[in-house]
Amino acid sequence: MDRGARTPARGWGAALLGGILCVAALGAARAGHESPFYPSFYPQEIRIEALDPGAARAGWNKARVHIYVGGDPFSGSPPPADAGTVQRFHSFLVLTFDGASSRSGSASGGKQNRCAVASQIVGAFAPDIADFVPHPYPVTPYHADYLQHFDLAQQARARFAARGSEGAATGTFRIRARGPLAQSVLPARWKARTSEWDATLEEIDLNQLGTVNRAPSGGWSGAPWVKQGWYQAHLLFAGHPQDGAVRKAADTAGQRLLNGEYREPAERINLERTLVSTLVADCGRMVVGYRLKREHFNSEYSNGVENLAFDSHSGFDSPVFARTVKLKDFMWNGWLRLGMATKSSAAWNPVGGMNDGFGRMLWLAAGDPALLPAPHGAHWIANRVSVGQKPFAGAVAIPRDAVRPQPGTGVLQAVGAGRTAQRHFRYFVTLSAFHHDVSTGVADIVYPYIFAFRWGAAGPEESAAYDPSVARSTALVRQWLAGFKAVRVEEQVKNYGADLRFSYRVAVVDVYLNHRLGNPWERSRPDQGPRALNPDPRSNEPWEEASIAPPWSTLPWEVIVLMEEAVRRGIAAFTEAEAKRRGIPWLDLARDRETGKRLAALVETFRLDAYRPDALKGLASAEDARERWTALARFHAQHGHFLVTNGPYRLQSWTADAAVLQVFRDLSYPVGLGTFDSLAIPLKAYISKVENRGARLELWADVERVSKFQRSYEIARTALEPASRDADERERLECRYVIVGPDGRVVRTGAEALNKSGRFVVDLAKLAAPGRYQVMAALYLGGNSVNPEIRMFEHRVTGG
Repeated sequence: MDRGARTPARGWGAALLGGILCVAALGAARAGHESPFYPSFYPQEIRIEALDPGAARAGWNKARVHIYVGGDPFSGSPPPADAGTVQRFHSFLVLTFDGASSRSGSASGGKQNRCAVASQIVGAFAPDIADFVPHPYPVTPYHADYLQHFDLAQQARARFAARGSEGAATGTFRIRARGPLAQSVLPARWKARTSEWDATLEEIDLNQLGTVNRAPSGGWSGAPWVKQGWYQAHLLFAGHPQDGAVRKAADTAGQRLLNGEYREPAERINLERTLVSTLVADCGRMVVGYRLKREHFNSEYSNGVENLAFDSHSGFDSPVFARTVKLKDFMWNGWLRLGMATKSSAAWNPVGGMNDGFGRMLWLAAGDPALLPAPHGAHWIANRVSVGQKPFAGAVAIPRDAVRPQPGTGVLQAVGAGRTAQRHFRYFVTLSAFHHDVSTGVADIVYPYIFAFRWGAAGPEESAAYDPSVARSTALVRQWLAGFKAVRVEEQVKNYGADLRFSYRVAVVDVYLNHRLGNPWERSRPDQGPRALNPDPRSNEPWEEASIAPPWSTLPWEVIVLMEEAVRRGIAAFTEAEAKRRGIPWLDLARDRETGKRLAALVETFRLDAYRPDALKGLASAEDARERWTALARFHAQHGHFLVTNGPYRLQSWTADAAVLQVFRDLSYPVGLGTFDSLAIPLKAYISKVENRGARLELWADVERVSKFQRSYEIARTALEPASRDADERERLECRYVIVGPDGRVVRTGAEALNKSGRFVVDLAKLAAPGRYQVMAALYLGGNSVNPEIRMFEHRVTGG
């Protein structure tokens, strides 16, 4: 039986009752005022169901599916008029010279031959392949750092065209085409028809690169550079440069970027450009294009959905999606139906599972990261933490009573006197209730640090307390974390006027990092005390370090400990690979009945013993531990699973092909309706006019505006007037620029705000060396850096 089944007769009545109850609860003791704040997000229920394209297509008009993720239900036929579409970056098309050295034109044939052959192949691609874009450079317009590489991408395109026209002899050159896209674009005369080939043409999607990160314990967002082109190129070319010197140069540049080993923004960008140029230099592996992917949603006037935010790289498979999507017939509440192209195949545990499309979608709604990746940029958005940074001129002294976990045990040990760090952040962590009615505490938000060090120490391959995949995924945190200190827990009050006040508990935690990363778009401005990472979702402060190791967990510490002990005792394994190696189940917190029984027995043992790990004994008392295990046992008895979080949705029921999530509208949950609505319609800005006045470049702007009418909207491009400057500041319009010198290296970079006359001014003074400079500039509105209109201008400096 489907535990999430609902009969149609319960529809409007249940929605009305739910609305009455929620308004009553929020309005109680508030002198009759209607609350301006509703915790959590719009749908009251989200049903995720695996559907083949035919079933999704057949149920479209009946609102069986509002959104279809991971495939195209209308492939081969025109979509209906009420099928809205979003488009995202999906994959690279890569040519790798990996044939036998004895074959003509193979990798041993030399750089010039490989590059010429690759150019001819790209020139012969079948035209008009849907959503495929020939592009002979790894950084694309869908990467946030495309502006920094724009001139190099243009040069690569020109070189490809020139080499393709040279007509180099290719002899019997043959290519192995792997996957539907490669088969479609490659002409038949190039395809290998035997077991021998000279090169492989294949599509590599972002999931294969590992840019969709699973966070061990649910606390972190993964590497901060996942949407940067240089970082994806670094992953894509790992181990592929043919020459040892080339590989060493690429590894050196990559490591300097990962560790922040540069002094100022221009040096960082030069390192990024050097890394990518080195990777592609010998044509041993080449990006020859990229593919976009379309996903459909039901936009029908009554039964459809609206207000959908999606990610430029992962589409609806994004944490912002469930935080904005709204059913058209409901101001709030309603039943959202998501169709998935594939069934759930991965185990449901947030450490080493939930890594297929179905599991990710479930976790993105049930989990709650500290910071959200910006959907149309590479910056980060405050969600459950806000961040302050104290100004500094160099190394930061770490307090002697700050602590750092010990490798292998996770036991917290004082850092001691005389230790320094490169970066200090003060995090303000808003605490709230978990689904099992236990409040988040300091022990919960610091336990991910303990977990990372406890499971990150290398051990014997056969050890039950070591998982190589978990060790790899926590390596960045261990490398960067110098120490942390829980400062205090304070009260924060949101006052909406009259007697409408909401109080929250906020933990203040100082975190010290071993490295720091320079911001290439830093505006020059005087510091006056700590600087906060703006919680406005339109903010584009790209403080990448803040996302690496925030003090936060969306799981209670007892659930993480339960998983650890299950793995250590051989009940199950975190990851699929370890489960196969050890011959035990892949840890599932919900669907595996036998594992569930064994976990329940563990919980009862831990309840009786008031168990908590040694690393937590200074943060959680025996009484607190017993209360935690009792609450977890009670939750399991009521709901039949252990997937407890403090996120906006709770797992309610499931079948083999579906899962149902119910909204969690607890008053302690600090994020509410409308918080991220501005992300639902990404807007762009354009350079409309440029004047080079010798010592400066002046630019005028056009911007896109949204006009809404009932349930529809239009986007219009309008000239930006000086009188509208204040409004545009709220929308965070800025001009970013990169100046490339006569030697091809970046000499200056930065971001400019709109001045009082309604223009952007780029300073061209102090370009000392004579010669020709290239100025690349683009406008970014609301942090949207996807497919920008980039203008390139020539500027000459004469004299000595």
